[in-house]
Amino acid sequence: MKNMKLKEITPKAFLCTWAACQAVYEIVGKDKLVIVGRKVDNLEKLGIAKRVVENEEAVIVDKEMLRQIFGK
Repeated sequence: MKNMKLKEITPKAFLCTWAACQAVYEIVGKDKLVIVGRKVDNLEKLGIAKRVVENEEAVIVDKEMLRQIFGK
């Protein structure tokens, strides 16, 4: 995925002026999202350790943010 163009679709209520905040971007021209959230540190505790492989990362984001983006 080289030279991708991203469009931020984070709702205004979730935007922040400092770098460490959750955000959602869509990859222009693709049916894909990039989600920035808080890293899940204990995958075993959640019971999903075997589902997250070496090149993946599990993140936590606010459900209300996704509701506002997708209207559900």
